Amino acid sequence: MMSNRRDFFRKALAGAAAVTIPAMLPNEVFGKPVVTPNNAGNNSFKIGYQLWGVQKMLIENPDATMQLMARRGLDGVEFANMMSPFQPALPLRLAMNKHNLVPCGIHHSLTEWQTKGAEFLMEYNYILGNSDVSCHWLERNQQGSLENYLSHSKFFRELTPYLKKNGFNFYYHNHGYEYTDIFDGKFAMDIMLENTDPALFFMELHIGGLPASVDTVEYIKKLGARLYKIHFPVLDRDGNVSIKQEIVDAAKESGTCQWFIIEQNIPDLPTGESLARSVDILREMLYK
Repeated sequence: MMSNRRDFFRKALAGAAAVTIPAMLPNEVFGKPVVTPNNAGNNSFKIGYQLWGVQKMLIENPDATMQLMARRGLDGVEFANMMSPFQPALPLRLAMNKHNLVPCGIHHSLTEWQTKGAEFLMEYNYILGNSDVSCHWLERNQQGSLENYLSHSKFFRELTPYLKKNGFNFYYHNHGYEYTDIFDGKFAMDIMLENTDPALFFMELHIGGLPASVDTVEYIKKLGARLYKIHFPVLDRDGNVSIKQEIVDAAKESGTCQWFIIEQNIPDLPTGESLARSVDILREMLYK
């Protein structure tokens, strides 16, 4: 196991810097996974940014990306698509540390969990300093049937205790098909919630992934303590966000949701003053 671990660290560092890669990274390089406000019991609310919208910038210059996020008033960043193409975790960790940011989660697809495996993804997130891991995507052939969603529930029931034992929290990030796939009058998402452990399987609720027929505030109340994070998009080039005050208030009242995560859903949206405006709007809502 130790040799495998060393091989992983070497691969994680490969291409990160023109330095000799040690046989084992000393603890002072990366330490233990960062304890996020969710885990620390801190009652303050935090604003994060889903880095999918600046993926190209992140690959080319992690330091400049984190500097931009810090200057725009963000508390943390959420990662996605780190395996394709594979991006070493250490330079991302060092860039976050330098600019006083923390990771507020990561998106791994179900396929990544199944093919890469829990140990590989835990090792990656350990180096990244991230203790919140998720499933954020089901391929088309993984959707569409009750059998699929019951199978996923079983997979998560087996996965989440192992993650918890190793210091990781698990959340699911919806997109929409979890609410358009309906079986016996129940959303596929609700079927997965009913068939997983409420103490181990949480939600990052993407409010844009709820159908118009669903009352978002009432659904948040229904989730209760299973609501872990709220995810919502920037609407326009002025930095306006889709979230409303009543949604923010309902999430705050859950008692477990402390990260409010912005995502650019406009690929060419500038990440300058418009992002700062998004953060200002949200912060005002959070502390109103």
